[in-house]
Amino acid sequence: MAGEDNGELESLDELVEEPAAETEAGIGIETETNQWETSYGDQKVPCLLLDRSLKIVRSNDSFAQLFGVTKDLPGTYFTRFYSPFFDDKKSSELYRSVLSADNGYSWNGKIEKIGRDELLNVFKVWISPVLPAPPTAGPGASTVPPGAYSAICLDMTDEYRHLLNTTFQSLLGAARLKDNDTGNHIERVNRYSHVLAESLLGHPDYHEVDKQFVDAIGLVAALHDIGKIGTPDDILNKAGPLEAWEWEIMKQHTTNGAYILSTYPNPMAREIALRHHERWDGSGYPHGLSEDLIPLCAQIVAVCDVYDALRMWRTYKEPYTHERTLEIMIKEKGTHFAPSLIDRFLAVATQFDRIFAELLDAQ
Repeated sequence: MAGEDNGELESLDELVEEPAAETEAGIGIETETNQWETSYGDQKVPCLLLDRSLKIVRSNDSFAQLFGVTKDLPGTYFTRFYSPFFDDKKSSELYRSVLSADNGYSWNGKIEKIGRDELLNVFKVWISPVLPAPPTAGPGASTVPPGAYSAICLDMTDEYRHLLNTTFQSLLGAARLKDNDTGNHIERVNRYSHVLAESLLGHPDYHEVDKQFVDAIGLVAALHDIGKIGTPDDILNKAGPLEAWEWEIMKQHTTNGAYILSTYPNPMAREIALRHHERWDGSGYPHGLSEDLIPLCAQIVAVCDVYDALRMWRTYKEPYTHERTLEIMIKEKGTHFAPSLIDRFLAVATQFDRIFAELLDAQ
């Protein structure tokens, strides 16, 4: 491929060619641009004009308002703009589709991208020729690839978030019917998780934490014990300590939770359910992972869940004060919990105490 910006598409060189000033049929890109401007320039629907290699030529105002970008768009590959959603495999599939007469030189699908609000946005995209590809002359005539494409991008984010929330509420309702923990415990863990994750924003050791991460964990942390749906009631609600065999059954709630959440749209929920009982020193369950092999989202929820469990009244223990809880958790630094995460927890611990007081369980 010509040009210097080809790092993402080196494996696709055989599929993509730079557009010439005139197509084989003699239709210039200027003609295609004028047609696109007439059809989409003033439309409320966000739309891009792409050349034959799927580089962005122009965007309409609706697209610019959606993403807040205009200056750097021209010359950017469509797949690069929507990176990292488009990996090499997805990029190859896209190019093969728009270069295929059998597909009508078109492609449609769902695309994800972090939007101006720094949260995940979901789009339904249609890519199709600006003008119909004209036939070549002579026996066995066939069509040639179009000179330019339009990419219509419909924002489906509200519908996507509604689907996530509806599924979440259904799962949460099932969990509350089964577990003897209160709804306040679930809400507290959500709020603790949001506070602790937010405290990691911009921290050099936690590059994966962004606004999307914070927003997600503040919702799906509530599903950490969803797997208890599969735990027998006599074990789940036992007043005293569990026998060894009962404890083995109880620990299965992690793998059960991962199974239940395996198709949940946000994979963070599954990771939390499966890994929130792993320990920094490798002595946790279900798989004895240690240190950074434990997903950060699960490490965060582990801190929050343990804090709340210590503060709560249980049939087998009295509630601990905030100060006593901190003493216990500090002793677990480097064993149960990551040292740096406990340091961040201590920095925001007063917020945990305040959340616990605001959402105190009725005795």
